[in-house]
Amino acid sequence: MKPVVIYCSQTGHTERYARWIAEDIGCDAIAYKNRNAVDLADFDTVIFGSWFHAASIPGAKWFERQIAAHPEKRFVLFATGASPMPEQGGSSAEIEEAVRRTFPEAEYPDLPWFYMRGGFSMDKLGALDRTMMKVFFSRTEKLAGSDPGIAVMDREMKAGFDGTERAFIAPLLDCVRGAGE
Repeated sequence: MKPVVIYCSQTGHTERYARWIAEDIGCDAIAYKNRNAVDLADFDTVIFGSWFHAASIPGAKWFERQIAAHPEKRFVLFATGASPMPEQGGSSAEIEEAVRRTFPEAEYPDLPWFYMRGGFSMDKLGALDRTMMKVFFSRTEKLAGSDPGIAVMDREMKAGFDGTERAFIAPLLDCVRGAGE
């Protein structure tokens, strides 16, 4: 097995997971901005990690093109977001819906994908994303009074948080290692 991890990260949470994954399987973690410096012909497994942004996954179009161009390779996706993991009370249905918006099951039935809780840091966002988040917070403040889950999310995100845990990569590692056996 010769894998590579390519990641797209805005605030560092996806990068942290990519580096942990690469360390554990003994390969390189390459930033998305450097993706063209990598020849995918050199690898049999491509692990792509990104984050949820306004109901999309940055870098997804590139990843889709790689899947189409290299049908002989194994592709694995991981996405990070602010939502809690299902075992932390997050909704697995909502997470799956978010992934499947970009990678519909009918088009990508064999694409293994994994969700890992990231974090949130307002000060690491660009100006447009900060503005969008201010609008988002004005909406969540209104809903927080009637929905305890939204109230918790609103507090956590406004304060900023790091929800990364190395243990969250275990299912992805099992998947990748299982393919190489």
